[in-house]
Amino acid sequence: MEVNFVIHDDTISAVATALGDGGIGIIRISGNKAIEIANNIFRGINGKKAEDIKTHQVSYGHIIADGEILDEVILIIMKAPNTYTREDVVEIHCHGGSLTVKHILDLTLRQGARLAEPGEFTKRAFLNGRLDLTQAQAVMDIIRSKTDASLKMALGHLSGQFADKISSFRHELLGMIAHLEASIDFPEDEIEEFAIADVKQKVNNLVAEINDLVATADTGKILREGLETAIIGKPNVGKSSLLNALLKEQRAIVTDIPGTTRDIIEEFINIEGIPLKIIDTAGIRETDDFVEQLFGMKFTDNKIINCNIVLAANNLAVNIENFELQAKKGIK
Repeated sequence: MEVNFVIHDDTISAVATALGDGGIGIIRISGNKAIEIANNIFRGINGKKAEDIKTHQVSYGHIIADGEILDEVILIIMKAPNTYTREDVVEIHCHGGSLTVKHILDLTLRQGARLAEPGEFTKRAFLNGRLDLTQAQAVMDIIRSKTDASLKMALGHLSGQFADKISSFRHELLGMIAHLEASIDFPEDEIEEFAIADVKQKVNNLVAEINDLVATADTGKILREGLETAIIGKPNVGKSSLLNALLKEQRAIVTDIPGTTRDIIEEFINIEGIPLKIIDTAGIRETDDFVEQLFGMKFTDNKIINCNIVLAANNLAVNIENFELQAKKGIK
């Protein structure tokens, strides 16, 4: 299949690792000036420049700014089209201190790159035919996966399983159209009646397959986003204690003073691969406290309306094993 590449005049650069301090930070550059920018700021330990490095090979050296060493790094040159974006791509692997990463990113921008927008590397991969829409979405689903089940689903989409299914539907439809066109173009062969009956049966089968696929949409949404589960009840009935017990950590403040929880606390737990977004809400009561009314009661009302599951606490002893058992039954 012929792929038409989208030519971008600008080169983008961004930090590819999570914000904050860490052992390694990665700055990614993509575009027709990526190698030129790397060539201007990188010097290999043996004097080699970025333009001399073979594609998909690693080189050790230093980032140079104003004649001084900014950091020792590993540089990877990846030449188009065998890259994530199908453009020339350079990755600079430096020490993960936030200041070091910022200085190197700023240096690439001064050399002519533009700061990439959120998701722009994946956008370019899509525009250049490297990924289809389902695979582009799967990239974010992998990043946001909360359970093994959601990760497995996202990896399946990234590998093209969903796209292949859609492609097979399209192939079947084109076959049906060809069959009908043949009956119209060659009426003397008396195949019209047979063609219509055959296509009708194929359409019914295809509709059934599509309906089965559509029926999995809710399951996919749950695996991606989790089931929103609100814990509600009057003050001091154990809502925050239940949240802490489910998370197995002291996430929420627990006191005998009514109205302690004024803001919404959200955390994820994993029950047999199904992510549950547990939401600890403010106690439901009449109060003259303006802050509690605005940020507690109002948010609680909204969560009750929009949540998938609502747990009503009523001074009962927290039984986590029983809750997990009931949750599993409800999910299944």
